[in-house]
Amino acid sequence: AEIYKENTCLWDEKDITYRFKNRREEAIRFVWENFNNETGLNMTQIDIGKQITRLRKLCSFEKNRKLIAKRKKLKYQPKFAFSEHIEFLEKDVGPFECSTCKKVMRGPDAFKVHFAAHDGSLPFKCDVCGHGFQLACNLAVHLRRHVHDYTFSCGVCNKPCATSTEVKIHMRSHTDEKPFVCDLCGYRARTSSHLLTHTMRHQKRPRHKCKLCPKTFYETGSLYEHMSIHRNIKDKICEVCDKGFTTNKQLRQHQLIHNAEKKYSCKICEKRFAQYAGLSGHMKTHGNINSK
Repeated sequence: AEIYKENTCLWDEKDITYRFKNRREEAIRFVWENFNNETGLNMTQIDIGKQITRLRKLCSFEKNRKLIAKRKKLKYQPKFAFSEHIEFLEKDVGPFECSTCKKVMRGPDAFKVHFAAHDGSLPFKCDVCGHGFQLACNLAVHLRRHVHDYTFSCGVCNKPCATSTEVKIHMRSHTDEKPFVCDLCGYRARTSSHLLTHTMRHQKRPRHKCKLCPKTFYETGSLYEHMSIHRNIKDKICEVCDKGFTTNKQLRQHQLIHNAEKKYSCKICEKRFAQYAGLSGHMKTHGNINSK
């Protein structure tokens, strides 16, 4: 149980790789190899998987007994001597009792969906930036972007992608394929969501509104970027220097420092800058001298 407990991605959703299938498979292999090394046994990976399933079932059994004891106002007594060693699994195995309506759910994701239905919130939240999602699979894709853990890549430019669908959509940037057409003006879009956003502009109906200020947005991504500014979340990371920014626009502007030609030069010390703003700020170090 201890080796299993150490690999938190197998049971603790606070571990950012909890929803990554490839990382969980790696963790299972690690548990298998270390268990055999420490015990001298020669169990197969399938055997280890069965043992993990057994531990989870035992934890679920004890958790259910706790719930029954609580409802009947009885004192709970563990049935197994080692029950305390698997209590860490209680956050990942059922039953889960809703504090609002007392309904009992078996799985953690089903419980999240049920609980969120009471207040209309999104059931799957990112612990890094607070974004919410209707589906667990969408949260998993989002989390991969936080840690740059990609399992797919473009065959043309090697751009990493979180899903095969993302690769397919990205490929349209190489082929210039735009299969979605606006009935009103003939505008062509690469994705159905881009076309929907375009249509809303025709109707002057922004799809999203900030809860903290009056600003409205046509695109979900624009709202998320705007909310990052309110929360001062700097999750747009420069791959060159690891500096963080709240919006993609700020990140792109910053990346010019690394990528672009430094065409602005100081007339006094000849230091060069990729952006005029950088030169302007630098000139202040020389005193009240115009940068032009």
